[in-house]
Amino acid sequence: MAGRVRLRPLEADELALVARWLSAPHVARWYLAGSSVERELDDLRQGVAGSSPVHVLTVLEGDKPIGWCQWYLCAVDPEWAADMGAGPGDVGIDYAIGDPARVGRGAGTALVAALVDAARAEQPGCAVTADPDERNAASRRVLEKNGFRLLDVTALPSERTEDPVAIYRLPGPGAADGSG
Repeated sequence: MAGRVRLRPLEADELALVARWLSAPHVARWYLAGSSVERELDDLRQGVAGSSPVHVLTVLEGDKPIGWCQWYLCAVDPEWAADMGAGPGDVGIDYAIGDPARVGRGAGTALVAALVDAARAEQPGCAVTADPDERNAASRRVLEKNGFRLLDVTALPSERTEDPVAIYRLPGPGAADGSG
């Protein structure tokens, strides 16, 4: 499934496209809770410039950008990692299909599969965590289709919003107890 989309580093000239996607209702509803387009773009600029430990990627179908995503070691934000129950080598992911024409057509499922592969290429054997808004049924389905397990639904003190999130985890390959 991951072969349906490919990922490459986000380029600075794509930030205007991401800004449009962030402003789209289907993205803004979930991605901007407790944030703003400019705040998210500032974070992405740091990733693009290499001044952040976050790996920021463009999602492509063929040669067409349809979204963006990122992965990072959970340890870069110890407070959030503790709230998530993340282990020291765990990776966190964030993702969005920006192109409204691609929503609901399997692109998100392929995106998450490709993102897990990309993170594990750099961090072999890592477990992967994600925390979509608990009401974001589409994002939750995408995670479940990729083998993620729901651990909890709760508000995280380290988040910018009090909205509850659904904490998901994909154990590392070969983890018997789900902790690896």
